[in-house]
Amino acid sequence: MKINSLKTFVQLIDTGSYSITADRIGLTQPAVSMQIKKLEDNFATDLIIKEEGALILTPAGKAVYGYSKDILDKWEKLVFEVENKKHKYYKNIAIGASTIPSEYILPDILAELSKDRPEIKSSIEVGDSAEMIELLDQKEVDLILVGYKPTSTKFEIIEVVEDQLKLIIPLEHPLAERDVVKMINLTEENFLIREIGSGTRKAMLSGFKRANLNINDLNIKCQLGSTEAVISAVQSGLGISFVSEFASSKAQQCGRIREISVEDINLIRKFYLAYNKNKKDDELIKKFIIICKKMVNYG
Repeated sequence: MKINSLKTFVQLIDTGSYSITADRIGLTQPAVSMQIKKLEDNFATDLIIKEEGALILTPAGKAVYGYSKDILDKWEKLVFEVENKKHKYYKNIAIGASTIPSEYILPDILAELSKDRPEIKSSIEVGDSAEMIELLDQKEVDLILVGYKPTSTKFEIIEVVEDQLKLIIPLEHPLAERDVVKMINLTEENFLIREIGSGTRKAMLSGFKRANLNINDLNIKCQLGSTEAVISAVQSGLGISFVSEFASSKAQQCGRIREISVEDINLIRKFYLAYNKNKKDDELIKKFIIICKKMVNYG
């Protein structure tokens, strides 16, 4: 059943004439009759009867007439509302982010976005970079911020900020009095690393490879599922680790761990924003990218 059929029915009852109804809505009389017949077939009952040339509503017809007028009134209001608002900017945005962007980059971006577009609502999925790339591939999020570069050709990918991994150690560690160490000083230490799929882990292993170091030469004590878990474990004295400078500087300011430099290895990684190419004209994504670049002073 279509809105047009209800319009035809109401018009017919209001005018009492098939010919006048046909003229007003731009149809032939047979077409009007056909719409009324389909409406009656839909309800499996007569809606109109003729008595001495007049159109009389059956009890069912009276019900259909009353509800149709109400439906058409609401429909006109809906059309007006949509026409009034369809060029206005309103949308929810679903974001996937690995740990560091979700904690240290996204909050500022979303706060700035909210200032400009207070009606926008957002949802954030947090996991390792591999999981977030999978969510984007499945179109379960609109965009992602992750710690390693996606490889899919379906995505538009933007490098947004550079990060450095810093060595963190417990406050009471024997090396805590030193500002700089070498990797050779660390071979006997208990190392904590992130889980497979983590951008931090990938950056650490890539840096080791560039420095001709083998991860198997280190004593890997524990594998953990988040940066905060790594920091907490280091704070407790379980071992040492490399984490994002975004996280290590804050943890050191709070007196939780000691951050020191390793002079013979440079662990640099970048954060990437990615979204599906079929959303390249999405105004909200464009706005997000502009704010993201502005907030991180990159690009």
